Amino acid sequence: MITITHIDVLVFEVLEEAFKLHESAPNQIPSSLFAEVVRIVGANPSDEQLQSFCGSKAAFSLSDVTTFLENQKLHEDPTKLLTDAFGIFDAEGTGRIDAVEFRTVMSNLGERFQPHEIEELMRISETDNDGKIAYA
Repeated sequence: MITITHIDVLVFEVLEEAFKLHESAPNQIPSSLFAEVVRIVGANPSDEQLQSFCGSKAAFSLSDVTTFLENQKLHEDPTKLLTDAFGIFDAEGTGRIDAVEFRTVMSNLGERFQPHEIEELMRISETDNDGKIAYA
């Protein structure tokens, strides 16, 4: 049994499944599939990191893969990314942004959204009685 110290339980469950799908022998994946397995769970190691860890080893155990992943940054929480993005428009730090201001910014910022795209964003955004969108 592998003790997980730094890997989230859900990530480990995905890792176990990916590992099983790529096994070439019991508890072994070939080195040619190592990068694919670690990328399935959200790691994005450089070629240098892979070469440094893998060396000339022909196969890896689940424990080996877990050890490698403990030093890798996995995909970030997408909700945090959105919260941070909305936070840019929240000058007071209240966790709420003005719906009208949001619509205006989305219409004029960077690669412009089409009116129907903005309408869809506004439709799925819940606006309170004060005309604010709660994002946090």
